[in-house]
Amino acid sequence: MVRKKTTYKEAMKKKKTKILKMTPIDIKREGKYEVTFEDKGQDFLVWIIDEDGYVLDSQPFQKNIWVGKFTIPDFVQKGDLLPIWLDEETHIKYPIKKIKVLK
Repeated sequence: MVRKKTTYKEAMKKKKTKILKMTPIDIKREGKYEVTFEDKGQDFLVWIIDEDGYVLDSQPFQKNIWVGKFTIPDFVQKGDLLPIWLDEETHIKYPIKKIKVLK
C-alpha cells in the first residue's frame, strides 16, 4: 500500500482542530516568548515573540526580515517547526530547540 504524504496545509488543519478543542487554560498568553532554533547555519537563532504572536526581535541577524511577522508560539513543542504567516501560511524550516516564557 502506498501511503499518501501529508501536506503542510493538511497538517496545519489538524493542528488547528486540536487547538480549537483546547480549553482556555491551555492557552498561555501571559508574556513574551524566547524561541531558540536549532543551528543549521541560518542567520537567526533566537526570536523574541510578544504575547500576541508578533516577532519583536531576531538574533543575531535578520531583524529587518522577521520583526513584525505573526506566528503562534504557544502550541508548538521542542522539535516542531514554527508556523509563520508571510504572504500565506508557511513555517520556519529550522526545528525549535527551546521555548522559554519570559515574564
